[in-house]
Amino acid sequence: MSTSRLFIDAADIRQAYNAGFEVWLGGEEKQASVVGLRDRLEEHIRLLLPEVEDVTARMHGEWRRLGIHVLIRAHHVMKDSGGTSPQANALYVQDLAALTRSLLALYEHPGPLGAAVGVEEIAAAVRRRVCAACCQEIREGEPHTRGAFASDSSGGVYGWLHSQECPAAGSPGSGSAITLHA
Repeated sequence: MSTSRLFIDAADIRQAYNAGFEVWLGGEEKQASVVGLRDRLEEHIRLLLPEVEDVTARMHGEWRRLGIHVLIRAHHVMKDSGGTSPQANALYVQDLAALTRSLLALYEHPGPLGAAVGVEEIAAAVRRRVCAACCQEIREGEPHTRGAFASDSSGGVYGWLHSQECPAAGSPGSGSAITLHA
């Protein structure tokens, strides 16, 4: 765990993510509280991210791969920051709730731990974007597009494509092999 160990109130985190899962139950009157809930869940994620990064470096096998996957998704979703419509905000809150629950579970039940390995590699991996077509890193400031992978089985899996000069995908709109939709 991190050296500047913060207090993690698991009961408060559980209450927040459970409220996030129920965001659609209240109708119009509940929409005003969605923004507050979004901010609360983002705060919990920011609190849990460094703790789970630290513990993931000490995990083994599938636990480690799961930890890295959840960390990558959390960083990507937090960069997106939802939308402007009430529906987009509610969907974003549900995504945050799922990630918060996953991060808390990894933090509380990391499996058998060993010595930290690959700390720098994990930190680099969770913060980078990779093109879904060419598997090359999309560098900061490089033009890219975001969308859900267009398939029946992965409509909720988001990825990125280079907007220009992607060797595998060609230029946008040129009938690329990897199809993403916004």
